[in-house]
Amino acid sequence: MSRRGHIPERRCIGCGRRRPRTELARFAAQSDGPQTRLVRDDRSRLPGRGAYLCPGSECFERAATRRGFARATRVSALIIDPALAPVAPNSEDRR
Repeated sequence: MSRRGHIPERRCIGCGRRRPRTELARFAAQSDGPQTRLVRDDRSRLPGRGAYLCPGSECFERAATRRGFARATRVSALIIDPALAPVAPNSEDRR
C-alpha cells in the first residue's frame, strides 16, 4: 500500500469545515510564565496541541467567541490577541 497521494486534512475550529492542512493556519498555546498565550505557528513546529483555522477573520472571531481555541488546545485560561487573525492569502479562498 502506497501513501504517496495522502494529503493530511484538519478541521477548522471556527466553521468545522475539513480542508487540507496546508490551506489552514495553525495556532498553538505557549506558556509565558504564569500565563498561556495563543501564538500563530506558521511552520507547525511548536509543541502541544494545535488549533487550525480557515484563512480570514470570520472563523477566528467565531472560534474566539465560542471558546474553540481553549477546547482545541485544552487550556482553559488562554490569552487571545485579536491581531493574530489570519488573513486570506488570495481571493480564491473567499467564495
